[in-house]
Amino acid sequence: MIRNIEILDSNGKLIFKKRYGVSSIADDIIDEFMASLAKTISRVNLDGTIEFMNLKKTRLYYSNADKTVFIFEADKNDDIGEMKAKMRNIIHQFTVEYSGTIQNWDPSAFGEKVDELTTTLLKLSLIGFSGVGKTTILKLIREEELPREHIPTIGVGIKGVKGAMIGNTQLVCWDLAGQERFKMTWDKFIKASSLIVIVTDSTLENTVKSRFFVRLVREEEPEANIIALANKQDLPSALPPEKVEEILGVKTYGFVAIDPMNRSKFFEIVRNTVMGTPS
Repeated sequence: MIRNIEILDSNGKLIFKKRYGVSSIADDIIDEFMASLAKTISRVNLDGTIEFMNLKKTRLYYSNADKTVFIFEADKNDDIGEMKAKMRNIIHQFTVEYSGTIQNWDPSAFGEKVDELTTTLLKLSLIGFSGVGKTTILKLIREEELPREHIPTIGVGIKGVKGAMIGNTQLVCWDLAGQERFKMTWDKFIKASSLIVIVTDSTLENTVKSRFFVRLVREEEPEANIIALANKQDLPSALPPEKVEEILGVKTYGFVAIDPMNRSKFFEIVRNTVMGTPS
């Protein structure tokens, strides 16, 4: 997702700023850093050419045109070509509206257009062994009728979630089949995920086995955020989320996928994870 958009003049003075998520640059130095970067970029005539630099967990895209510097901060798993295209759209829109004077320029109206031009898809992958409740979670957040019996997912289910905006991104969920025979596909399906949610059924056996997914994610998609849901907390034998977190070694939340009240909880968890500092 795009976390930060800044437009500055050649002297580093801020003209426009839009933040959608927490930057990987500390708040107490980001303004000074962006101003210094803008001054440096202004000395090089990129003339609309977009370049980028990698930070620890995010990527900065930058360009200049007509003495104006444009800087995007986006997650590393965002497609580079797509981010450059969105920056070109912003540069064009700004050039059309802003003629070097703020007298007749409306930043708030421009900000609304920026929202439209920078909207992206946020890929969330639900992964876990068969029967832990991944498809039920997907149906819950899509406000569909919850299944009365377990019907195994075959391959992968890809569903958009209407109205589920996280920052300036539209949530798209990938529900990965949990049967062992699909094991060779899991590494491919989690590629380019912004958030990977490992789902357990909160039993000791399943939780211990699910450490496999933690290793898989850290090997195959290390830039993605990763959390776990300790599902089926309504069952008397369920391990508490704290114990599941201790076993998995990732932030874990208790969950009951068949409880409609947990829909808002799911979005809150996703929002806090994705909008926070990448980890």
